[in-house]
Amino acid sequence: MKRLVLFVEGEGEADAAPRLVKQLLTEQSAWDAVILDPDPFRVGHVNKLVKNRYEEWKRKLAASSKRKNLGGVLLVLDGDVDKVGADAFCAARVARTLAQEAAAAGGGIKFSVAVVFAMQEYESWLIAGIRSLAGKRLPDGRMIAADAQAPAGDLEQSPRDAKGWFNDIVEGGYKPTRDQAALTDLLDCATVRERKLRSFERLGSALSELVTAIRKDKHVATPRTAGEKPNGE
Repeated sequence: MKRLVLFVEGEGEADAAPRLVKQLLTEQSAWDAVILDPDPFRVGHVNKLVKNRYEEWKRKLAASSKRKNLGGVLLVLDGDVDKVGADAFCAARVARTLAQEAAAAGGGIKFSVAVVFAMQEYESWLIAGIRSLAGKRLPDGRMIAADAQAPAGDLEQSPRDAKGWFNDIVEGGYKPTRDQAALTDLLDCATVRERKLRSFERLGSALSELVTAIRKDKHVATPRTAGEKPNGE
């Protein structure tokens, strides 16, 4: 069995993302192949990772490679970004570039790497699954509004301030560091999938790619460019 290490943006995601990933790995019957590391790396905003020729990204990857039996790294960042460096943000392009640059630290060679952007925010996935959360209580007793409904339309485009949206429907207001993990524990992934968010589908497929790579012992760096094959094929 190989270790899967998560890279996340901030403190709230460091608590919440492992819980979501656990749900998805259980759905994929992946526990024969992977161990989920309990201590995600908090890596900050994507612009921090890409500056100085991706120095911080490579440094964090090198640090993760010191963890025992590393099989893969999954980077999950918010996509509510206007620019990366001097360029307009494109989630697919930036994800591919980060995957390519991971090679300098052994990504795709010594261990697998997958990059995923939540569009627009991690909370956008929670909004998509709000039907499974409405009317439930958080561990401290506060209630999620029983009549809460996800907005119509493309949730990967709006609401842009997904955290603010939750602030209006969670009793006593919403704080990511306090509430994100608790909401994730209550979340039904099947309900999220009903809204067909490409970024959530990408999260599931990225995990599947990592698990398959670990099982086959053929490392990948994903998303790949068109026509590129996994290492060793």
